[in-house]
Amino acid sequence: MLCNKMSLAVGLIMAGVLMPACVTSGKYRAAENEAARAREERDEASGLLSAAEEQLVDAEGQRASLMSKAALAEAMAAENAQLKSQIEELSKSGRIVTPTGTVLFAEDGKYGWRAQGDVVFAQGSDKLTGEGERIIGSLAAELKKSSEPITVIGHTDSDPIVKTADKWTRGNIELGANRAMSVKEYLVKQGIAESRICITSYAQFKPIATGSSADAKKKNRRVEIMTQLPAGTN
Repeated sequence: MLCNKMSLAVGLIMAGVLMPACVTSGKYRAAENEAARAREERDEASGLLSAAEEQLVDAEGQRASLMSKAALAEAMAAENAQLKSQIEELSKSGRIVTPTGTVLFAEDGKYGWRAQGDVVFAQGSDKLTGEGERIIGSLAAELKKSSEPITVIGHTDSDPIVKTADKWTRGNIELGANRAMSVKEYLVKQGIAESRICITSYAQFKPIATGSSADAKKKNRRVEIMTQLPAGTN
């Protein structure tokens, strides 16, 4: 009987010792879990803040870029307007001549003459017509008035090449380039230094008329000869 009482007493004492330990351990684990969740939330918030800051920096960069482009476009428009006014005055005074079959224009800080491709070249060909030779010959006389660089640009309409597709396997871009080359070669024959002339082809990718009408396509088939005014020209 005494042994039973002693065993009961020991059991109660041990329970009293272990129960607080179990409770303390449970609270500790809960606190650890709560701390872990807090760290996760902190890291997530930090990540979101960093992403927001990056987006803000990117947006500021894009805004600055757009403002810079807008300022550049505005400055270029003002320069072209001034140049257009200047070449009109020079044209009126006879210092710049616009041969029959061409249009004088200003663009991107340069000026030049534009001629219809259907007049200068036979259809689907890079060979100058008789009228084309007359026009380019007249422009050569104008270009000899200065030593500024010259750019010859070939343009086409948007129709794919059909009848002469076997000749222009690369399509309109090749036709435009070869037409520009033919103009360059004729200018060289007229006494223009070859080193002054470069060529390019925009094919159908820089139209001056929108739409797919016959008239729009006719306007877009063209050749342009660009140069710039010598420094100090008034």
